[in-house]
Amino acid sequence: MSIKSLHPILNLLFILLLISSGPTFAKDAHDHQWQLDDVLLSDTLPFAIGHRGYGENLGEDPDKPIENTVTSVTQAFREGVQIIEVDVVMTKDKHIVALHDDYLDDFTCVNTLKFKQLKKRLDQVSSLKRILQTARQFTQKRHTDRPSGQVIIEIKTPSPLCDPADATLPTLVKNVLNTIKHTKMDNQVLIESFSPEILALAKEESPNIPTMLTLSLLQLLTAEQVEAVTGLPVVLIDKDAGFGLQWAEIGPFFRLPAYPLINEYIQTLLQTDALAASLDSLFLGQAEQTLPGSGSDFINQLHLLGLSVLVYTIDTEPEWLFYSSLGADGIYTNNIPLGLTLEGQ
Repeated sequence: MSIKSLHPILNLLFILLLISSGPTFAKDAHDHQWQLDDVLLSDTLPFAIGHRGYGENLGEDPDKPIENTVTSVTQAFREGVQIIEVDVVMTKDKHIVALHDDYLDDFTCVNTLKFKQLKKRLDQVSSLKRILQTARQFTQKRHTDRPSGQVIIEIKTPSPLCDPADATLPTLVKNVLNTIKHTKMDNQVLIESFSPEILALAKEESPNIPTMLTLSLLQLLTAEQVEAVTGLPVVLIDKDAGFGLQWAEIGPFFRLPAYPLINEYIQTLLQTDALAASLDSLFLGQAEQTLPGSGSDFINQLHLLGLSVLVYTIDTEPEWLFYSSLGADGIYTNNIPLGLTLEGQ
């Protein structure tokens, strides 16, 4: 074979080499998965958020799964919920588990029990790792034409009872984020907390994982008002978390910052670079009752700042329609069938 006769073959090989070394135009793996923005930026607002998975239930309702468990999360997603919320705390051996409080019914602190010991006490308890692995299965677009598998992770502020020195936050936050990364759910989660310190730690560790600052009506009351409402003593504490807020311990159960002025909450939202605000329905309801239109004006103000607004927790149709009319983007609910029926209304 002559050199001249090789030219067409060489040309073909050269073209093939260019093709193989150039861009493949393969779709990113994320193109096959639903992501948080698919829910937050949906045209169907407000969307239902499965509170603690399939709704609050510690066993009193035998027809519902236990809250904050793999079973609860699975049932919510199977019935069509796009996004669920779970609460997380940390065990003695640094496992992140889904529980609403960092103490048990007998006030045993979760951080005094290893994961296996906790499982003996609460057989149904689920790790965050298992929950996220379960949720990830529902993020696959090939399984549905509707977003699914998204998770709001509320990192619970450790209680004074179980963390009197207020020293466990960095490890708690770091281990939550490690779990998210290990399960490859970075684009499907939203970190939520009442504590701007927790959100700041999360942003420092993983700046690309979005966060949400939660507001309770209690945080807008005076110490005297909180004591009257809760029946618990309020102790102001000197806690420098970098936001210029006054913190307080409410009995042995809560450690929260106060917002004497609502603008302080807005400022803190911006300081934490939050993607969303989670608002207590009691606060919005009281605002509307005191000054009609003020609740919707507040939500509109947050929207103008580029924030999504989620409202908790609504379980009846009249309430849903009321908070939807104020402009809520998402609504936490314990009544999953109702929430799915009323989405977009």
